[in-house]
Amino acid sequence: MWAIPSEATIVALDRGFRAGGGLFTAWVQARREDEEIRLARMATREFPGLGGLPPMPGRTVDATREVRPTDRRQLFEGMGGLTAAAVLAATSDVRDQLDGARPKSFTVTELELQLADLQRDLWSVAPAVLFPPAFEAWQQAEEMLNRRVLLPAARRLTLIAGNFSSRLATISRFGGDDRLGRRFADIAQEHATAAGDPLLTASLAQLQSWIAMDAGHWTVAADHAARGRQAGDPSAHARLAAYEAAAAAEAGDYVRASEAVSVMRSGMSAALKGPQVWGDAEEDLYLAMAAAATPGASQKAIHHGTRSAEEFRPGHDNQGIGLARIAVARGHLAGDHPAPDAAAVSGIAALDAVADSPNAVVEQRARALHRQLSPWPSEPLVQELGSRVAAV
Repeated sequence: MWAIPSEATIVALDRGFRAGGGLFTAWVQARREDEEIRLARMATREFPGLGGLPPMPGRTVDATREVRPTDRRQLFEGMGGLTAAAVLAATSDVRDQLDGARPKSFTVTELELQLADLQRDLWSVAPAVLFPPAFEAWQQAEEMLNRRVLLPAARRLTLIAGNFSSRLATISRFGGDDRLGRRFADIAQEHATAAGDPLLTASLAQLQSWIAMDAGHWTVAADHAARGRQAGDPSAHARLAAYEAAAAAEAGDYVRASEAVSVMRSGMSAALKGPQVWGDAEEDLYLAMAAAATPGASQKAIHHGTRSAEEFRPGHDNQGIGLARIAVARGHLAGDHPAPDAAAVSGIAALDAVADSPNAVVEQRARALHRQLSPWPSEPLVQELGSRVAAV
């Protein structure tokens, strides 16, 4: 286990340093101790009942308590027959465990880089492509945590596993498997509680809010977002307030929605410094989503939704573009003079936005939009939207 020099090396070193046999003597002692530790490990592993190595004949403490040359190896003989070599063997085993509990920094760093790539691609790559490598990375992090892990590494791995769980929940939702999404969200919640990290806490609140919105539980969604701001990192407050505004408007609580919009706008500067992307496109999107559910705000929904769809990057922010187009479509239906053809065009554009990266959230809202267009079944564009929805 230890790098003990060879016989030829130690003789050469002793002569080279003119140690007069001093280095050689220390080397002999180290070799003896190394051999005893090795044998003690074998005894502990193969014959645990022995309590370590048996004492060598004549090398112990006699009745008169005369100290023999190796007495220091028998310090614990009166305490269960332990020898210093046996104790050293046991502590060496623990040392090995602790070394193993310190994950290779390269591996952990690789997981963090993979997590960053996953976050970058979350809105633009098909769930079927994203899920397998993310799931494998999550399993790797969980396996590391299941072993004995030192506290600094444990916290780092807990954050990695928690963030992968959160992203896997999102990918599962995008793929249309809500049950799997909820399962990963539950696991992410455990890691967020263990880590006590404000960014992970905020990320989980966003996830819980969206899950509730997907289920049509608007007030619950707004509450998740509001609670997330209390414990979450300030850089996430704008996004959480945006979720609260959209959900509160859907629930018919327009005063709460307006207040949340104010919080969203005031949080822009902090959001720009955070790890999650937040800018004009995101702000316009949630202004449009809230307006689409607010009576008398149809033109606002069309304005902000159109602007948001143009601000997002095609091929990168596919979900954002799709949701913005749905908000525009709802705006076209909410005014005094509904325009079903324009609403259908926006709905088709929403589905086009996620054609290369299927997204159940956008698809679900496009399906709901088509139901809203049921009073105009003969409109060709409405029929086209219906065909597109049916093909999903």
